[in-house]
Amino acid sequence: MSPMVPAAVEAALQGLLGRAVFLHLETTAGAYTEGGFGAFVRNARVHLRRAAIRGGGPYRAGLEIDEGWVYAEGLTDWEVDAEGRVLMAGHDAQGRVTVVCELGERPFPAQGRPARLRPEPAAPPAGQAAAGPPTAERAVLFVHAHPDDETFGCGGTIALYTRAGVPVTVAIATGGEMGRNMGKPPFATRESLRDLREHELEAACAILGVRDVRLLGVWDKTTEFADPAALAARVGALIAELHPSLVLTSHPEHGRHPDHCAVAAATLEAVRQLAPGARPRVHAMIPGVAAERLGVDVHAIDIRPVMDIKEKAVLAHRSQSEAGWRDLTAEELERRRQRFHTERYVVLEPGSP
Repeated sequence: MSPMVPAAVEAALQGLLGRAVFLHLETTAGAYTEGGFGAFVRNARVHLRRAAIRGGGPYRAGLEIDEGWVYAEGLTDWEVDAEGRVLMAGHDAQGRVTVVCELGERPFPAQGRPARLRPEPAAPPAGQAAAGPPTAERAVLFVHAHPDDETFGCGGTIALYTRAGVPVTVAIATGGEMGRNMGKPPFATRESLRDLREHELEAACAILGVRDVRLLGVWDKTTEFADPAALAARVGALIAELHPSLVLTSHPEHGRHPDHCAVAAATLEAVRQLAPGARPRVHAMIPGVAAERLGVDVHAIDIRPVMDIKEKAVLAHRSQSEAGWRDLTAEELERRRQRFHTERYVVLEPGSP
């Protein structure tokens, strides 16, 4: 996107006057359960009568429609995309989106995109010894909500299994279409983010050694509103196909994000629908503070043998790691390594004996 130029934006909007157009309007401070706020409406059909941009930057958009007004403030960037849609957005100092206002003559995509990706993992560096797996497994299934959850949350665990030759499948519920992070400075838009994050997911999983990635096709930020039985059935179908002995996911109550918790709950339900003798074990990522509060035993996996692999995979999620990782000094990076050299899980379902 480019910085807003009011006259140019107004000129682009003039081409939509007098027409019925589709509107995407959004404000967001993140979907995390502690202190987040925001709302979005996607594909509201309005008849545009007048459009103006005001302010000295950040800018305000006022769109008069037949039935009233649409207003957005805090706009900093814009573009007209290949489909002729006018895309306006506001970003904070970290490149995170805070407001989006988009107009187009055709509906914006509003459904997820199920897919199977087959990354081609690179060979381990010459002379690198394979680290032992955390546990002996037939196959492992990781089920998460967004592209990057697999890396930021449990990338070290994944790498330990793949380097030991254990078959690993990563299943991601959404395409991360509604994420806030757009790179620093922003290099993605609300409409380009899905494709970008899919490519980043594929690149990160190749680094982690994963050859099988599934996208379940849920629209981002709607997972907690999706039919839980249908989502559980999708996860159950994967378990029936892959026969994992271990499933790793988020915690259904302490996942720190509504989508994380919903995916974890559906995963647990899918396992519990199986006969007791056919159930894989289910382990859940959990923050240390939550584990202490609950008084539960934590299984900590030391990921230092593959820390470099995880860090490369984190950087492959460029849109999501641009602000938080690339600017770290060597000293700051070392402190982070010392703090996050373990990945922690609790047992949700003990599985078959």
